[in-house]
Amino acid sequence: RSKGLGGRKFLSDDTAMIFVFDGPAVQGFWMKGMEFPIDIIWIDGEKRIVHIEENISPDSYPKVFSPEQESLYVIEANAGFVGENNLKVGNYLNFILSK
Repeated sequence: RSKGLGGRKFLSDDTAMIFVFDGPAVQGFWMKGMEFPIDIIWIDGEKRIVHIEENISPDSYPKVFSPEQESLYVIEANAGFVGENNLKVGNYLNFILSK
């Protein structure tokens, strides 16, 4: 989990990484080892967006980004994903997790 997208040169436009945690908590993310900017979306157990950080630069490391609210899921996507999909805090996302 701590590596995330670190070390990758890019992320395909139709791809994102979702982190699924064992329980709700305040989840912190950093840009260690990142080579491209990303959007980060924090989602609660009801699949409601509770916080968004957009266009986070790799140069922001070692800053840790975390919301005040607890989340169960966190999505990392290419910078611009939030805007392209008109995502806002309070929106609900519809996704199914499979193993």
